[in-house]
Amino acid sequence: MSRPTLTVCIVTCNQRNYIEACVRSVAEQEVDAKMCILIGDDASDDGTSEIVSQLAREYPQRVEHIRREAHIGAFANMRDLMARAGSDYVARVDGDDYWLPGKLHRQVAYLQFHPDCAAVYTNAITVDEAGNRIGLFNDVGDARFDLAEMLCRGNFLNNSSVLFRAAGRHAWLDVKVPQIDYRVHLWHARHGWLGHIGEPLTAYRVNTRGSMVAVMNDRVRELYWDAILSIPPELVSADDQANGMADFLRRVILHAIRTNHPGLLRTWMPRVYAASPYGIMRTSILTTSSVARIAFKKAMNSMKSMFVRTDRNILYPR
Repeated sequence: MSRPTLTVCIVTCNQRNYIEACVRSVAEQEVDAKMCILIGDDASDDGTSEIVSQLAREYPQRVEHIRREAHIGAFANMRDLMARAGSDYVARVDGDDYWLPGKLHRQVAYLQFHPDCAAVYTNAITVDEAGNRIGLFNDVGDARFDLAEMLCRGNFLNNSSVLFRAAGRHAWLDVKVPQIDYRVHLWHARHGWLGHIGEPLTAYRVNTRGSMVAVMNDRVRELYWDAILSIPPELVSADDQANGMADFLRRVILHAIRTNHPGLLRTWMPRVYAASPYGIMRTSILTTSSVARIAFKKAMNSMKSMFVRTDRNILYPR
């Protein structure tokens, strides 16, 4: 059999402190595939472009620098890279994250061994802006998930860790409006099961300056809700729909408490109750159960960290 082809799509904009580590971590991956790295540089003006240009000269066989003359935004930037990625496999990574050695080798082997798997993710270490390790992205370990599971428990997969088959490009190409990673994960889950490698093979920077989660939280929340509504009702049960909406409302409640923002509840509770197939009472019970489950998991993780020297700071417990 011939070697498979693989495209890595990197989006960046004004990330001079991080982009070199990101690109080098990808370019130096050892993988039995012909790899191309497309870097969508969204009109950076802080020195990022110069760094990427130098890296393209250093890795001429692997790195292609695509510099936008005018800012087009993260969604359009990634969508254009996906349109250019005519390979067997496609990976993506944000310019402020990076990969650990062995990531692509493990994932290519995984997809080759599991032909029904649409996309495979890995766990990630979480790091701060300076690169200091904080904890882990999730606590799911080695696992596989279908569409119902992805809807019921919400988003816990690391976006910068994914590797998917060529058909997965349509998760971007068939969508004309901005979206977040959760909607892409749900699209993959509609076309096969999702694999997850429990070993952290990616590094995710938490709340960096310019992060959409950090600076556009309300927008992210709207796009998260759009992701839930993007699933055709005939593909999931009423239970799955109601549990997914209850999990979303749980996230809204916890964020409202953390930020002392009760207005979020006045905005979102009526919308969730109106959309849920189970109405107010039953959806409230499901939401309470979801809040209690996550609170219990976080409390248990905190207790374990008091007695065992281990990475128990989990960003997204499932």
